[in-house]
Amino acid sequence: MSFHVFKRYLFLTVLIAAFIIGDHSLIPVSAQTQTLTFPAVADTYDSYVTPAATFGTLATLAVDGSPITNSFLRFTVSGLLPDQAVSRAELRVYANSSTSESLHAGAVADNSWSETTLNYNTAPAIGGVISSASPITAGTWITWDVTSYVPGNGTYSLALTTAGATAVSFSSRESGANAPQLVLTLSTSTGTPTPTTTPDSTSHILLVAGDICRYDDGGVDYSPNCKKTGDLIRSVIAANPGAMVQTAGDNVNNEAAPASYDDQYEDVYGPNWGSFLSVTHAAIGNHDYLPPSGAAPYFAYYGSGAGTAPGGYYSYNIGGSWHVIVLNTMCSQVGGCGPGSAQYNWLKNDLAANPGKCILAAWHHPRFSSGQFGGFTISADWWDLLYQYKADIVVNGHNHNYERFNLVDPSEQAASDGIREFLAGTGGAPGPVYTYAEHPLDPNEAVRNQTGLYGVLQLTLNSSSYSWKFLPAAGYTFTDSGTTDCHSAAQGSPTPSPTPTDTPTHTPTPTSTKTPTSTQTPTPTPTKTSTPTQTPTPTPTKTSTPTHTPTPTSTATSGPIQVPDPFRVYLPMIYH
Repeated sequence: MSFHVFKRYLFLTVLIAAFIIGDHSLIPVSAQTQTLTFPAVADTYDSYVTPAATFGTLATLAVDGSPITNSFLRFTVSGLLPDQAVSRAELRVYANSSTSESLHAGAVADNSWSETTLNYNTAPAIGGVISSASPITAGTWITWDVTSYVPGNGTYSLALTTAGATAVSFSSRESGANAPQLVLTLSTSTGTPTPTTTPDSTSHILLVAGDICRYDDGGVDYSPNCKKTGDLIRSVIAANPGAMVQTAGDNVNNEAAPASYDDQYEDVYGPNWGSFLSVTHAAIGNHDYLPPSGAAPYFAYYGSGAGTAPGGYYSYNIGGSWHVIVLNTMCSQVGGCGPGSAQYNWLKNDLAANPGKCILAAWHHPRFSSGQFGGFTISADWWDLLYQYKADIVVNGHNHNYERFNLVDPSEQAASDGIREFLAGTGGAPGPVYTYAEHPLDPNEAVRNQTGLYGVLQLTLNSSSYSWKFLPAAGYTFTDSGTTDCHSAAQGSPTPSPTPTDTPTHTPTPTSTKTPTSTQTPTPTPTKTSTPTQTPTPTPTKTSTPTHTPTPTSTATSGPIQVPDPFRVYLPMIYH
């Protein structure tokens, strides 16, 4: 072998060896881009004319050079992975008025300011100009390039200033859909053969409640209840900038005049829960479909925080470790919920695309419950999928009480790899007071508060675990707390188990079994219906098979025998 041939052979050998052992530095590296949008977690402005005044609760921001008026905005960036670089960062603010003069975005090093206390006398120092924008045109988004100021994860404060004499108005985070944004374009190196997700070490707070604002029920105004829970959330966010909110459906609940629902979000929900709309993700409930225009007011009010109409199912990430999935239990409105439906297929694909993460799912009607209307089989197929992918938490509403379950499998049996379900239908809409004798606890249900109660479930999501605490609203004392490791912390990427065997149809028996169904009916049907007379079975047990396939001999009952009431099969879904 000649020396030249030997050198060529040696080079190829080294190249192949490098590829095999994982050193891909010799292989061209491509990059993928991703865009993330972060809402402002605080914003306000000051005024030289009224130096002690605060403006943090207003739906507008103001900038002026004479008299001096500066706006301040703060953003929290989290969840960026080590291989993700910020290729562009843009501050985007919606203009309500116009000017031909330049407005400047400046750096603010001090992040300790609060929108409820900042005024001209206490405002933090504004650093050098990062970028400028002009002209400012009313009814458009104005963009400042702040790439040099936002390198990655962290908290960033910015100020808008001008030397011009024309006052300009912008929409603040209290305005809703036009709240200020920090938009990051990320580039990700894809040269490694198997990208991995690195959990972040930061704890993230998610506040959950459903069945929130009811204005009129029998002539009684119940909106003060959702003000109490709204005040509770505001206090948590003030102490924990970056905290987020997830609703569990029935966000407005006007019983007496459904036709007025078009105004309920602005007139009732807005004054009580609207101040943190920019950090809110919504789930849709049966009441959100009641207006004459259907769910249009819901999607219009929450905007991107409600997913895409008409489906209303979507997902988002919290930090680098948690993936949140929001689903729609109004199955007849979105083409079904079971296998073969668009929503089911979307869920399956979404789970497969997010391996190795802790998983939380939210929807309105509970899968399991000992509350007023019991549980609903409409989400049985979702539970099967979530269990296969080792999901950790499901949060629901609909029943206006608080419940917490132990880790359970799709048959509601205790399982170390099961899902923990929380019901937090305690956002403000009144619910019935009932006793354990009327509604016995489900198997593997750990806690239930059956008295009239309002409050919020606080979930603290860590890189490999989570903790929960029920926060009672003013005037209430009930609480519940605990902590659990994520399934992903123990096993990494999930391996789906065999798909359950489907039966052609699933007809409810007179004993109203709680086994999962494979074929969904057009409208959700509760698995349990409360009736005045209930005869308990001698031994309330449940059985389950690996394939979750109901057979004539595997029917199980839980607690009292539930006798279906044909007049209440559909009404609870619409009116509660």
